[in-house]
Amino acid sequence: MPRQNNIVIAIIFFVIIGAIVPSIQLQAANKPMQHYTRIVSLSPSITAMIQDLECEHVLVGVTQYHPPLSRTIPIVGTITNPNIEAIIALQPDIILYSKEDAVTQKLNMLQHAALTYYCVPSADSFEAICSNYLTVAEILNKKEYALHKLALYKSKRQNLLHKKTRNAIILLSANPFIAVSQRSYISNIFADAGIDNTLYYSKTRYPLVQQEYLIASDVDMIIVLSNDALPKGIVSTKNIIRIPYEGLYLYTPHHYCDSLQHVVTVLYGK
Repeated sequence: MPRQNNIVIAIIFFVIIGAIVPSIQLQAANKPMQHYTRIVSLSPSITAMIQDLECEHVLVGVTQYHPPLSRTIPIVGTITNPNIEAIIALQPDIILYSKEDAVTQKLNMLQHAALTYYCVPSADSFEAICSNYLTVAEILNKKEYALHKLALYKSKRQNLLHKKTRNAIILLSANPFIAVSQRSYISNIFADAGIDNTLYYSKTRYPLVQQEYLIASDVDMIIVLSNDALPKGIVSTKNIIRIPYEGLYLYTPHHYCDSLQHVVTVLYGK
């Protein structure tokens, strides 16, 4: 799927940039408490959370890569290069962005534009995703509704949990080889599905790995999250499971549960 490929390319870009660029700390505004009616979202995951809270109508600007929308909303650039001038022209009440993306977005310019903005923390677990969801809900004055939905998501996740019985290397991409480490959000989904991710030593969420490492690995399977072609040396010697699922790249409670359901269905047929 072209849009999925674009999202994967963006993630690969973040991985490479993250390896060479120091972390940028931006000064975010205090947690907003007023009612906002004109919001610019610079993160597909935040956009998806706003939709899930039935508040798409407050969005006045989104990035090029975004979940499906029910109406046309102005595009304010890409995840990696938002257009500050376009954002200012929309006169938003608040700009929401994710710490995951801030290293590439040059959002320090927002500090000089007299705009209100809020940075949603990075999240690597279901619990952290739920916390961010509740934060976004508070910005939207939808806390009670969010608590109701979170109870449903937590119940769904609980019903899908599997004990770890198999181990695997999980690949985000095969060109180049980018793996999923235990430090990542995606790894937690597979852990809930009963998969022990053997890449536990990495200090980064999505490290680059070598073909030789994959061939030498002693794992039950290699799970590939893309449709990239694999070298014959890997295909002929390893159990390859392909799970290219777009929901894995949206960090929301809804997409976490949907992704977990999809992974469980692929792995266990139920």
